Amino acid sequence: MKHRITIALATIVLVSPAFAAQPAKPRTKSETTNVQPLTYANVVSHFKAAQLRTTEVQKRCTIFFEGEWKSADVYNYGLIIVENSDEDVQVTFYLTDAHELNWVTEFLDAPFFAQSETQNLFSLINSEREVRGEKVGRFRVDFHRWKPRHAQILVFSFTPIGTRKS
Repeated sequence: MKHRITIALATIVLVSPAFAAQPAKPRTKSETTNVQPLTYANVVSHFKAAQLRTTEVQKRCTIFFEGEWKSADVYNYGLIIVENSDEDVQVTFYLTDAHELNWVTEFLDAPFFAQSETQNLFSLINSEREVRGEKVGRFRVDFHRWKPRHAQILVFSFTPIGTRKS
């Protein structure tokens, strides 16, 4: 019995890093030179192209969602809220299982970010710390994480450098 527990714990330790948020694949030079502007409209288009269900709350806020029943009592889902303020774009992920973390990876691997920006954003996620006003490439980034009982909430706010906040 002890032998099985030791093997199980060793397996968990070895496999756990594989579940950390990571870029899906390295980008080629042509991918890094074709960086798209990180705008509300572009982010909304990105998630619409993924064919997620959409609800437009107002002109400056769109919600995307997907989910599935895992059993008669368990429904796993993800919500992505894209908000536009005068100076920044905020993207919030409300996730109830590890599978939904793929949407975070898809967003950070999108052509809105240069390769170094993507790597720095993944480092923020994996550091498990909160950040205010950290310079990440062309942006000042606020990053927050909350872990309620059955979910994980990740919030990114991107302010282009050179834009003043009041």
